[in-house]
Amino acid sequence: MARAGSPRNAVKFEIHHEFDAPLDTLELALMSPDFATLLTERLEPIESIVAVTHELTKGEFTRVWRFQATAPLKLLRDYQLGRDLMTWDEHSTYRLAAHTGSWHVVPRADDTPAATWRKHFRAAGTYQLDPLSNGRTRRTVTGDVEIHLQVIGPVVERIALVELRKAYDAEADALRALCSLG
Repeated sequence: MARAGSPRNAVKFEIHHEFDAPLDTLELALMSPDFATLLTERLEPIESIVAVTHELTKGEFTRVWRFQATAPLKLLRDYQLGRDLMTWDEHSTYRLAAHTGSWHVVPRADDTPAATWRKHFRAAGTYQLDPLSNGRTRRTVTGDVEIHLQVIGPVVERIALVELRKAYDAEADALRALCSLG
């Protein structure tokens, strides 16, 4: 499935988690102002997650989280990377009526030389919650990642997928904790 204008295929992924909580409880946890704090505690090497936007309007929840990593991926640790290269915003919109959402990641390097990183990186996808029997819920996150770097791009993409899996596992753990608070 090649994209128009793309030199090669994006790396696609699909991650599933099941929760011992009804869909409406999981949606409340997803929109909790405490979610970012709980996720930060569970996610290495993240220094902080700041809620830039947190709004519920007309059945649509919009969130922008700013992530600040403490260190780059292990593959890149020998390179001198500024903090701006380890900062990104995750934009999410979740539609309550459909129990679906979309997300995309934007490298945060604004007006620095690192801003060119944006042309080398793209990650976007969807988020779906489905009710299961016995009051349980399944979350499915799908997406694709493209890293356009000569020679090492495919390696960095594979590493990014491993890190994404860890991040969504940590997110599931934080959601479970929020669901059990009630």
